Amino acid sequence: MTENSMGDRRLAKKLTWRDGMAMALTLPVGLFVTFGYLLGVVGAWTAITIWFIGAVISFLQCQVFAEMAAMFPRDSGGVARYAIEGWKKYFAPLGAVAAFGYWLGWSLSISMASVVFGELIEATWFQDNTVAFSIFGNQLGLEHLFALGAMLFAWAFNYFGLKFGATVNKVLGLLVIAGLAVITVACLVSPSIHWSTANLSWSVAGDWRTVAVVFYVTAWTIYAGEIVASFAPEYKDTARDTSKAMSRISLFMIVLFVVVPVALAGGLGEGVVRDNPVNYVAVAFDQAFGGAAWIGTIVIASALLISIISTTADGGRALFGLAQEGMTIKQLDWVNRWGVPGRSLTLDVLLNATVMVLVGHPVSILLASNLGYLLAIILGLAAFILLRKDRPNWPRPIRRSNAWIPVVAVLVVFNVFITVIGVLNPELLGYGGARESLVAVAVLLFSVVLYAYRRVVQDKLPMLWRLPAPAMPQGADALALEHEMKQMRSSPTRSTNRDPMTPTEPEKERL
Repeated sequence: MTENSMGDRRLAKKLTWRDGMAMALTLPVGLFVTFGYLLGVVGAWTAITIWFIGAVISFLQCQVFAEMAAMFPRDSGGVARYAIEGWKKYFAPLGAVAAFGYWLGWSLSISMASVVFGELIEATWFQDNTVAFSIFGNQLGLEHLFALGAMLFAWAFNYFGLKFGATVNKVLGLLVIAGLAVITVACLVSPSIHWSTANLSWSVAGDWRTVAVVFYVTAWTIYAGEIVASFAPEYKDTARDTSKAMSRISLFMIVLFVVVPVALAGGLGEGVVRDNPVNYVAVAFDQAFGGAAWIGTIVIASALLISIISTTADGGRALFGLAQEGMTIKQLDWVNRWGVPGRSLTLDVLLNATVMVLVGHPVSILLASNLGYLLAIILGLAAFILLRKDRPNWPRPIRRSNAWIPVVAVLVVFNVFITVIGVLNPELLGYGGARESLVAVAVLLFSVVLYAYRRVVQDKLPMLWRLPAPAMPQGADALALEHEMKQMRSSPTRSTNRDPMTPTEPEKERL
């Protein structure tokens, strides 16, 4: 693999399902960047119930995305790439919108987590600092400088090979899980913390729209298990590793978003969590063990670094997949000598530094990014139905039963509902407003401009709104699928009963 032979460069195929789970350990970050802020508008029981429902939805969505990941084992970009495949026959720019939306959703979460990381460091060790400056009317401080440092740290870990970043995430992930387990038990049994259901409420500051907006603003957090699919071409066994990692991380998420907030909010009280939205885990360690707040700070900081590393990797691959498909500028269809899309990763860092300067507040950044992310999820889910209709004979190493089609239709309707309510009522959370939604809309519209530029100027092709979609895989794609089908058939765990993870007899015959 050389720097100058673009045709020879491919994403390195080195990951296992455990590496995929490690990259998906962005999940605990949702507890640190949203829970405390949400308690200003809803009670703890309300937030936990929303998270539980969302986590179950995420599990269902991951089962669907696993089928499409196995259908396109050479395609990078995850959910957005499946949206491109499903919609190209009908309205190709929707694929560009989905891909840019997905990239926007994951990419902006880098700046969000980085700002929270900076706030945590400042609140713990630099409370008396006087660093302050204003850019474009946005007040910035020392925490934003720490945030920029965290972004550069994550970029470096990703640029020189994903396997290394996944290894770092495994180490940090074990630290986070162990820390959360310890403080969860401590909140339930420690004599210095008096856990009680009286500390948890069902309150809602407003009406049903507030609940819908909470669903909307936390979507990236609770749906995050699908990130595993973004690295599908880099797994040693694409179909099995992708499905296994997504199923396990989704189940872990269901437990995480119920047990941990019940323990911490029930032990500390909603007021303490609300007043310490970034470092309430550190407060819990301090109360449980006396003077051990620094342990909680390390746990939170580790979780945030995991998130920044993973989302940098995911955002870069979304852009790379978009360029591979001819949906944006061809310069991003580039892999460096370490087998990663280096230019896309670098662009991510520049974008996030800019957004941090323009938006600043973590929840406001979430409001700006969730529109694009949920559009990608909606279009990706709809692509499952379209691909079943348009490519019924396409080999599927993983094939869900037809009963999943109405399930996916319901998921699409639900996600459209929370997206519309969330975009129209961002002020119900008390953070952000029209500006954040306009930032997202502007980026999504710009994606169509880049699509047109790629086709007309760079590729010198006519501007087409509908692109041809092959009914069956061809060339290298067909060979890759044949390999995946053989891998699934040779599985030592295969039983004589029909399982959605195994191919049907007609699929074997087609190969």
